[in-house]
Amino acid sequence: MIIEFNKLILLGLLSLIVYFLNIKFYNLNHNTKFIHQKFSIDILGNPIGGYTIILFIILFKFYFSYLELLFLFLIFLSGILSDIKLFNSPSKRLFFQILVISLSVHFSNIEIISTKIIFFDYLLTNKIINLVFTTFCILIVINGTNFIDGLNGLVTGYYLIVVIALLRLDLHIDYYFHSDLLINFSIILIILLFVNFLNKVFLGDNGSYLLGFIFSIFLIRVHQINSDASPYFVILLLWYPCFENLFSIIRKRMSKVLATNPDNNHLHQLLFFLFLKKLKIKKKLIANNLTSIVINTYNLCIFFIGLEKYDKTNIQILLISINIIIYIFAYIYLFKFKKNFNCGN
Repeated sequence: MIIEFNKLILLGLLSLIVYFLNIKFYNLNHNTKFIHQKFSIDILGNPIGGYTIILFIILFKFYFSYLELLFLFLIFLSGILSDIKLFNSPSKRLFFQILVISLSVHFSNIEIISTKIIFFDYLLTNKIINLVFTTFCILIVINGTNFIDGLNGLVTGYYLIVVIALLRLDLHIDYYFHSDLLINFSIILIILLFVNFLNKVFLGDNGSYLLGFIFSIFLIRVHQINSDASPYFVILLLWYPCFENLFSIIRKRMSKVLATNPDNNHLHQLLFFLFLKKLKIKKKLIANNLTSIVINTYNLCIFFIGLEKYDKTNIQILLISINIIIYIFAYIYLFKFKKNFNCGN
């Protein structure tokens, strides 16, 4: 295990420079502080998470080719423009993401090779169908990651758990990511998690889009070179952002609301509301951090159960099904609590 402290220190110094430059630029143009708009609780912070991750990729010489770096940067750029309100249209952002992801899938040889469903696997042998399906899956992960980025530490903590899970497995990941590189990356995630809990820095759209893109590509490639691992283990590791996205689309359609319209009825927001009102936690920051810790602790437990049988598809499908059932029942309870509380007031 090699921890490159010199590069980590340099990365920290560069991130500090970006931090102060970002505040100065934002204040000059908007005359206000950064506010976490995704969650209606006025969480102050500086959205430089993506900048730190990009700097990490450059300093630690991630496996990405120059062309792949271009696609990463374009996704990162779309997040920056969204953060500074220059790319406000969700439909236009979605179209841009589809274009960038599909080009990345095509030119970088990223493909989903197996779903353990014979007929569907046969369809995936067609390059066009595979490109469309892979693009769709990555798109779901990216936007699902952005959906759950409404609490301090929820996204960084979630992907930190994913990294830890991968490091515990005897998988052939060194072909793309050396274990030492993942260890250094986990240190960055821990630091981002810490300052996020302190309410000083958050990912922003730039960071959440970037993390979702990196991990969706990485996990697809992990499965490409580890055919003994069940594809549903990869799905298990990404189940939460994926299901949050798909569930949000379904419930908005049922409510006859545009899927691209933002709201405050995501599971993590409802759980936060429960902690504020039922547990009567007065400080919003404490309730915010506690909600994130509860959700990530649950996922940590599920992932480590899945690790024991990562090659058993039936076990992985069972765990994913349990997650979905628990999510739906928890959502129904939390939504009713919020509705009844608001009606009673």
